[in-house]
Amino acid sequence: MEPVLTATRRIAIQGVLGSYHEIAARQFFGPGVELEMCDSFPGLFRSLRSGKARYGVVAIENTVAGTLLPNYALLRESPYRIIGETYLRIEHQLLALPGTRLADIREVRSHPMALQ
Repeated sequence: MEPVLTATRRIAIQGVLGSYHEIAARQFFGPGVELEMCDSFPGLFRSLRSGKARYGVVAIENTVAGTLLPNYALLRESPYRIIGETYLRIEHQLLALPGTRLADIREVRSHPMALQ
């Protein structure tokens, strides 16, 4: 997929480097885009309002969680509009040290949504 916009603008994402939002932002805007990482979706909208970021990547549908109604509400209550969309296949992995058997695993740590 070709980037939609040039990577000369700062893009707000919810999450950190390596998150699905980072992947989606780079897929849509291009690999060299500069990112403003936010700890929440309300924080992402604050970054837009403050001018820290020009655009934001906001998940509104998720095959695990379904429609993300709180994000629709944030968008509806803001002056911002959707300028495009991108689709990202979500894949989770279970990683362990070499030689570990599945029966030996006693604890799994992840984002709660990934464990549903």
